[in-house]
Amino acid sequence: MESLRKRLESVEKANNAFKREVETLREQLTQANEKLQAAENKASAAKKKLEQSDATVSRLVEREMALEGQVGMAQGRVTALEKERDEAVLAKEAVETELAWWKTKYKEVVKQGKGAILATEEALKAQVKIVAPDFDTLAIGVFKMIKDGKIVDMPRK
Repeated sequence: MESLRKRLESVEKANNAFKREVETLREQLTQANEKLQAAENKASAAKKKLEQSDATVSRLVEREMALEGQVGMAQGRVTALEKERDEAVLAKEAVETELAWWKTKYKEVVKQGKGAILATEEALKAQVKIVAPDFDTLAIGVFKMIKDGKIVDMPRK
């Protein structure tokens, strides 16, 4: 019996040791489950952040592409406007050159016109001197007019 008792004590000690070991393993398993749950929560949060980051990156890439397209269109418009400006500058220079020519031509025509008018006036005065030699031709002229029954100089413009 004694040996049975010793065996029983030995089995009881072993059983108690196994119970302590099982309890320790249960505590370790509980801690491991808690750590696993925390890690899964962190992984889930990281996955959500990654999805948000991917969506943000995708949205920013689309926006960048749209802006690049707008920049390209704006550059094309700027090029077209610069070409129009260059053409307008050339046209303006041509018009200014033509205007200068016309101003010169106008001055020549006015000078010729005045010369013709003065020559005509002198010819008429000479004819009047022949027809009426005593008539004072200073009172008459091309640049004179009749006002209130008198011969007066025309106002200058």
